[in-house]
Amino acid sequence: MEQRKWKLNKVFAITVVLTLCVAILTACGGQKPLSSDFDTDKVKAATSKVITAVNEQDGEALREISDDAMKTALTDEALAPVFQAIAEGGVFQEVKEINVSSSTDPKTKVEYAVAVAKAQYEKKAFVYTISFTKDMKLAGLFYK
Repeated sequence: MEQRKWKLNKVFAITVVLTLCVAILTACGGQKPLSSDFDTDKVKAATSKVITAVNEQDGEALREISDDAMKTALTDEALAPVFQAIAEGGVFQEVKEINVSSSTDPKTKVEYAVAVAKAQYEKKAFVYTISFTKDMKLAGLFYK
């Protein structure tokens, strides 16, 4: 009985590990290298600019660099909880890493540059996912 229980636990553990591996590989497979329509250095610079605006709680600066849809979405009321959550992380220290790739909207077929930036704060780290149009307008801003 003890040996059977041990085998079941082992099979369960292997199944969980394999499932996680498949999930990770599937998620990573969706990323494409940055399209030649974008410049890596410009995407990284724009990403840093967005993070700076968030850290400074500057909604107007975010709207100035946004596409029309984001200008409408980034109201002061919508940004307030974002600014509050980021502020709870403490004093901003640095952007540790920015990875860039391309993504195409399946409905509109519009291609975006997507930057995933790891930002370190005094109390915790946040991961920003920021997307830009080909005109380098802010098209998406997420954090976790």
